[in-house]
Amino acid sequence: MQDILLIEPNYANKYPPLGLMKISTFHKRLGDCVVFAKGTLPEGLSEKRWDRVYVSTLFTFEWETTKKSIEYALTVAKEKRMVFVGGIMATLMPELLMKTFPSITLVRGLLNRDGTIGLHDETCIDRLTPDYDILNDIDYVYPATDAYFLYMTRGCGMKCQFCAVQTLEPEYVPYISIKEQIEEVDRRFGAKRNLLLMDNNVLRSNQFDKIVDELIALGFGKGCTYPSPHTGKLLQRYIDFNQGLDAKLLTEHKAKRLGELAISPARIAFDHIEDEAQYKRALELCAKNGIKYLSNYILYNGEDFTGKGQHYHADTPRDLFLRMKISMDFCDELNEKYGGDGRVHIFSFPMKYVPLSATDRSFIGTHWNKKYLRAVQRMLIPTQGKGVSTRSFFEADFGTTAEQFIENLAMPEDLLGFRGHFAERQNESREDKKKRFAQWEINHSLIDEWTRLYRYLGDEYTSYVELVKNNDFSMENYRRANTPTLRKMFIYNLSYLNMLRNTEALGAEILTYIKIEFPILYGEILRYVIQSEHTQFSCLKGMLTLQGMAFLVDVIQAFIEEPYLATNIFDALYKAQKELKRMALDTRSLDIALRYRKANAISATELRNIMRLGIEGDERKIEERLFQKSKKLKEALREHNQNEIAGEIIFDKIEDTIERLQKVYRREVR
Repeated sequence: MQDILLIEPNYANKYPPLGLMKISTFHKRLGDCVVFAKGTLPEGLSEKRWDRVYVSTLFTFEWETTKKSIEYALTVAKEKRMVFVGGIMATLMPELLMKTFPSITLVRGLLNRDGTIGLHDETCIDRLTPDYDILNDIDYVYPATDAYFLYMTRGCGMKCQFCAVQTLEPEYVPYISIKEQIEEVDRRFGAKRNLLLMDNNVLRSNQFDKIVDELIALGFGKGCTYPSPHTGKLLQRYIDFNQGLDAKLLTEHKAKRLGELAISPARIAFDHIEDEAQYKRALELCAKNGIKYLSNYILYNGEDFTGKGQHYHADTPRDLFLRMKISMDFCDELNEKYGGDGRVHIFSFPMKYVPLSATDRSFIGTHWNKKYLRAVQRMLIPTQGKGVSTRSFFEADFGTTAEQFIENLAMPEDLLGFRGHFAERQNESREDKKKRFAQWEINHSLIDEWTRLYRYLGDEYTSYVELVKNNDFSMENYRRANTPTLRKMFIYNLSYLNMLRNTEALGAEILTYIKIEFPILYGEILRYVIQSEHTQFSCLKGMLTLQGMAFLVDVIQAFIEEPYLATNIFDALYKAQKELKRMALDTRSLDIALRYRKANAISATELRNIMRLGIEGDERKIEERLFQKSKKLKEALREHNQNEIAGEIIFDKIEDTIERLQKVYRREVR
């Protein structure tokens, strides 16, 4: 008996590692002890050494995470040559793996031949039933659960240039019975609700009818149910041809047969705008045969490709938008024709293309740039991986025209997140709703202003895109903006903290724009300053240098309008003035006034009155009022802090504050 360790690298993935699950079945049949780990073993097993360690690999862009797992495997294996690395990346990039880890044993391709992992009694591991028990060894929960994970065909044969299947599964196998595997899963692990078929091109099979007949016989015909093991309630069952159905190969007959299955959703890719006609034809065949839930993957950021006997051009941002809009528009057409017994739903999933040789996700296609790619990802956040399915969401998020979509791609990321209608919330107070709506209006004013500037550029919008295409929002890049409009647009990509830190570098022209031309932005900067509990005094120096007392007045006035008692702004303003050696107003007294208010030694009205004295620059009256309330402050704070461990220290600080006020007051009286 041997000790066997199976490792899946610690990346996020939807489906469990079928290769490792089948290897587990094989070794357990030999009587071996098998343990599965996601990334690394728990501490209790960290000192153990293993006879064999198998590491699975997934996409090539997960190289850094995969590398860590292989490095770990080499430290826990009894012999380095007993570390077996297989899977997608191992098959696509064997040279990189062997160059980096020359001592490992590399396993390329499918485990569909005898002896692929070097054991004399090894059989075709690829046809074994996956061992679901190993999933209990880890805390990681795969999003796809309660399903059989199987293949009924292997390979594809379309030889698309961008696809790995021709390397991973070069030989097409038209039919693999899953009857015995399902029966074994039921016997060993309990019946599963759904069936995920991982076939890469099931429609190519010349035994497609046989496949459908077997699926129906196994209990996956249309309308089939499954008794819940927990409640006994009958649940709807589904089949998912997870890797998709080839639109080019879908015929009337095959669509009719698919309609006999509990298929949901039918996944049909729309990777190239050139495929519009055959894509729409496939959708209609599905809808016509009662398949109402359709999912389409839309590849973007691609290059020139060949595949399916034709050449495809590198896609553009316009192509991505049009493919999604085509799906939306055609969905409406299908519902007019076939929606009588239930609406047709099409879920679109834009997927970023990454080359097969890439070891990270940073690839940028010919007609794309880093800013555009980041914007698409930001737009997809609200979908939570569920796909774009409604016209209202599509138009609100992506736009109503291709031009608007491209405009949105150029929009600063924060503004992208502010878009959308004002949403009602249950059990929200009228006051909270009013505040939230006011902020919503401000956010949309910022969007409208940036959009105005963008459209003012007209055809010269490309000059702005050129400026931001690398997602570089440094001040060095800001200096490349050679027109006032470009400079104004650029600052919307900066955080308020960044604006404050670089006020002088932004220049008087931009400060005038912020404060005079578009004061809403200036108001948001003031709000940011006031509502921070840890304002860095250094970031205030630029504004104080350029505006002096006027900036102090603006801050105080903004505070009066919306007081935020946890702020340290007045202490920070004092330190900034001290650093500049330009003391327009000793704002420490205003900071002390906040302490009075927090201790309820003064009322909210009294605090506002004290702040108004700050606007007038009347430090003497501020200190006089604070001194008059000092006894009440001392009593309030002593009562509030009597149970505090650090109470004595707090009292000392209070005494110091009151003593300083007392000295100032007596000096002024004399």
